[in-house]
Amino acid sequence: MDWIFIRRSCDGAQNAPQFVISEGEPIQSSEMNQISIVECPRDAWQGIHEFIPTAEKVVYLKQLLQCGFHTIDAGSFVSSRAMPQMADAYELFGALEEAKSKSPTKLLAIVANEGGAKRAAKYDFIDAWGYPLSVSDLFQQRNSRKDIPGAIEDLKRVKSVASDHNVELVVYLSMAFGNPYGEAYDVDMVLERLHQAVQCGADVVSLSDTTGQGTIEKVGQLCKLMNMESTLPWGAHMHSIYGEAAAKAQEAMKHGCRRIDTALRGFGGCPFASDALIGNMPTEKVLSVITAEGYDCTVNPLHLESSYNSALKLFGHYL
Repeated sequence: MDWIFIRRSCDGAQNAPQFVISEGEPIQSSEMNQISIVECPRDAWQGIHEFIPTAEKVVYLKQLLQCGFHTIDAGSFVSSRAMPQMADAYELFGALEEAKSKSPTKLLAIVANEGGAKRAAKYDFIDAWGYPLSVSDLFQQRNSRKDIPGAIEDLKRVKSVASDHNVELVVYLSMAFGNPYGEAYDVDMVLERLHQAVQCGADVVSLSDTTGQGTIEKVGQLCKLMNMESTLPWGAHMHSIYGEAAAKAQEAMKHGCRRIDTALRGFGGCPFASDALIGNMPTEKVLSVITAEGYDCTVNPLHLESSYNSALKLFGHYL
């Protein structure tokens, strides 16, 4: 199919985005100029207390599969007691097989341990698994009930399962920008987790700002460091208040980040991190920066506009 590339997206929060589009042959771009967008509906709805019916999630995910995202973070194979919103993971992914077969977009599932990886492995059309490895020991305990050494050993086992099933392993360096717990933090700790992730067999690493600790200066500092130090493809999964998202995205791209996790309208956050949910990077804000800075992106604006409206309707009903 011919992709339609974004030329302009709205910067406003209140109205649905308006796009100027160009149809026809795909733009030929260098890898350095291409920004991969990972849309994260899983992160958008995981903190919602009222259970969203699986059928509604599936309809939304099928829409997103038509938008041209690089990857969709669609669900988690985690304890339903710890994360009730993810209790339908089997049914959810089972309903996506046909739609996934017609889309070039990758599907990603979060796994918090070896058991989750084995459950996810039942679906051979899931392309990638995401594993959270924290810079903060306290958050690792809250998120997976393991200390850092235990998480590293678990990650090695997850990698073994991923290799057996030809699945890409994305390691999220959680709390990479600091933590709200008063724990020790410095950038050398981030590099230590990076090197541990590499040694465990990660295919991709992603700086994760779980509670929005990253200032624009810190985003630039860490992305510059990753660009110099990482031997693997890397990206950023940053949580942010809505008004700061564009500047953070711009700073990340300026210093070499070519993979950014987003959620339409910035919905979501991590319920294990702190009492207050800090939202995701809003897709529409990041796309505005991509356009303004002259980068390329394979997102279809017509389908995206429809999904944006669906996101407002879906999340507006449950938030």
